[in-house]
Amino acid sequence: MRQEVPSVNQPSSQQHHGWDRLMVAVVSDADWCSCLVRDACDPKDYELRLVPPNERAWQRISNLSPSVVAVDISGGESEAFQLLRALNTNQETEAIPVIAMAAASDALLRAAAFAAGVEDFVHRGTDPEELRSRMRTLSRLSNAVARSIDAEASLQRMKLRLRERERQLEESGRLAHHLRESNQSDSKEHQTRVEGMVQVGLDLNKVQDFHVLMDRILSEARHLTHAEAGTIFMREAKNLRFAYAQNDTLASQGVESPRFNTYTLPVSDHSIAGWVGASGETVNIADAYAIDPTAPYRFDPSFDRMSGYRTRSVLAMPLRTSLGQTVGVLQMLNAVDDRGRPRDRFHETDQAMLGHFASMATVAIERTQLTESLIVPLLRLAELNDPSETGQHIERVAGYSTALFEEWARRRGLDGPAFERQRDRLRIAAKLHDVGKVGVDKNVLRQKRRLTPSEFEQVKLHVLRGAYCFLDFNTEFTEAAREVVLNHHERWDGKGYPGHVDVNGLPIPDPRTGTPRVGGKVGDEIPLFARVVGLADVFDALSSARCYKEAWPERRVLDTIRSESGKHFDPELVEIFFTRLGSIRELRDAHPG
Repeated sequence: MRQEVPSVNQPSSQQHHGWDRLMVAVVSDADWCSCLVRDACDPKDYELRLVPPNERAWQRISNLSPSVVAVDISGGESEAFQLLRALNTNQETEAIPVIAMAAASDALLRAAAFAAGVEDFVHRGTDPEELRSRMRTLSRLSNAVARSIDAEASLQRMKLRLRERERQLEESGRLAHHLRESNQSDSKEHQTRVEGMVQVGLDLNKVQDFHVLMDRILSEARHLTHAEAGTIFMREAKNLRFAYAQNDTLASQGVESPRFNTYTLPVSDHSIAGWVGASGETVNIADAYAIDPTAPYRFDPSFDRMSGYRTRSVLAMPLRTSLGQTVGVLQMLNAVDDRGRPRDRFHETDQAMLGHFASMATVAIERTQLTESLIVPLLRLAELNDPSETGQHIERVAGYSTALFEEWARRRGLDGPAFERQRDRLRIAAKLHDVGKVGVDKNVLRQKRRLTPSEFEQVKLHVLRGAYCFLDFNTEFTEAAREVVLNHHERWDGKGYPGHVDVNGLPIPDPRTGTPRVGGKVGDEIPLFARVVGLADVFDALSSARCYKEAWPERRVLDTIRSESGKHFDPELVEIFFTRLGSIRELRDAHPG
């Protein structure tokens, strides 16, 4: 247990509510944090208190009641984010402005910090004058809030007296209000669903990655129609592939849908989805096991037998492009009410809503396929030079990276649109991680023997050449690709490459000393996305056969990854890797080769 550190300055005779001298609490055991804040604080105006980053940190801050709190989140430890959420959600501290501090300017760490409720984010290289200005603004805001507390208390007393009068009026009007609500409930539900559908359409247009998009389409379609389960079948020649699935019942039993992703149906009348894919018509039935014998389709119970699920109501709709081509089938299973209780069937309003939604989803699919079509030529060029850069390898690395990031984000409470957008950026960047191999001599990449030192130096250039491809494109997706391509061979212990250089290989000086830094990036100096992709890439490389080696047995691969925790890999990501090992194995098996 760390001992509490005394304040840097002598205690003030007043708390910050005295308005004359402000208090700043710094939660860190790193010298650079306290030094940066001390440089930004004039002792005449600020009293600086150091708070050890332990389990008593929140209580200590609550007792001090400072004007501003600065929390060190370097490395992204979950304990730091737990403190941020506690400060933001507890009544005693929610009004205190919080500044997140990190050793490096990491876009993902910054996004996670703001998602946890901080007001500002600074890093080790921030100018003290700039920090002083930010703290002055936040301190004034904190004091303004504190001054308003007394006024708010007076207002609350007045509100209590008014509320008693209002209660008497509400009693007399409650019956009339209930009748109005009853008459308007249907129209309100319809309006809510329409508004939700419009918002979903706007959100889908922001998603770039095809796999993330499919998962989001299925989630929103189920939400709109109150479906217990759902499936997106993608058409592949004369078959429909069970591509994306969600099932609340199976999930509650610990059954993960990805194990069914090799399940296929013929585009024919042998199944409901097959007939919808062939005819382009919609099907809405109450009981899959009681279909009229004269219907042009039949129910295929093979999935129910395989999974132990019991299908009842079905709503299946084609996904058709603007040219009339059916690219898939969107199928909802087992209608439920708001409490999860079974309904007799999907209603006409469900079908109408899903029809509009399917149209928007298909447009988004076409757009995403266009994005994929722009990426694929780059990947094929890399594959021509290096046979190990196959489409299956790329899909596996992207899938592993996504699984690792999902758990990293879950531990920090990063969810919703902010999480989905970051996951989308990561998946695309992971696919492009070795695109720079198009600029490396293919004869070197295809060597079946150990590379010479000069050949290895040639191979190392692929990170610079790949990052250079994205130099002149300033979007959040190209920024993520540039970070991953340049840094995915860095090591946690600083023994990786290319180190502290720009995309031209020129040294980047230290912001404090102005001198070039020697060696690789260390720890959380490596961007999170690059640390994630680096682990995923090594796992796949060791697990796969290459022209110069056979695939390693899984036990040897896992032992190697575990032994490299804190050396090659971020220790937390190694822990996450083993937590999500089941999902990672399923992804590996889904993309063999």
